[in-house]
Amino acid sequence: MPASERTPQVAAGGGPLRLRPYTVNDGRTRPRLDLERTTLVRACRTAAHPPQGAPERSDAFELCRTGTLTITEIAGRMRLPVQAVKVLVADLITEKFLMTIAARQANAKDPAILRRVLAGLEAL
Repeated sequence: MPASERTPQVAAGGGPLRLRPYTVNDGRTRPRLDLERTTLVRACRTAAHPPQGAPERSDAFELCRTGTLTITEIAGRMRLPVQAVKVLVADLITEKFLMTIAARQANAKDPAILRRVLAGLEAL
């Protein structure tokens, strides 16, 4: 179930219970792999089932199952800090649930690319 559909837990003060982002990664703040914010990621076709454990693991996997996303896009959709998502994604890559995709070299001044980047930023 995506994070947006889960019923939020309520804290004693009536607001949603917020966990520190590093709790998603068992307290780790550094990824096992060197990943950039712009690293492209998608689900491995050989992964027959979602990863077990924290719900964020399966959420990230499901997002990447529907298409290729950057680390920043995953973080935006999951509403988690980019650094926490880097750790999460690095774990899923190491466990063969996700894989990185080499970015195609493109002309950075191409208006079509700039429009797509702007549309992506506006969507966040």
